[in-house]
Amino acid sequence: MFLANPAVAAGPKPPPPGTAGGQKVCSAVVPSVFRDSINVPASWSAETCAEWARSVGAQDYQLGCFFETRRNSPGFQWGQSVSLNGNQRAPVPASNCGW
Repeated sequence: MFLANPAVAAGPKPPPPGTAGGQKVCSAVVPSVFRDSINVPASWSAETCAEWARSVGAQDYQLGCFFETRRNSPGFQWGQSVSLNGNQRAPVPASNCGW
């Protein structure tokens, strides 16, 4: 009988920009007062995040991604925070996790 060693995958790291991976995070912000960030399901869109942020009384919202980390790699990425009072959609983080 021939037994082979199981394959060992390299540890995960943030994917290249524009590639999905990681955990979506939605952040509601009132600058200089509070920030509330939650992990959200893959089905959430930027609009869903904005609606949730509005529902908790935030002025701004921000899209983020959490990743497994490796040495010298960040475990998170944030897009730019955007006001809920305008029509601008929050940009996705540089290492997109499915937003």
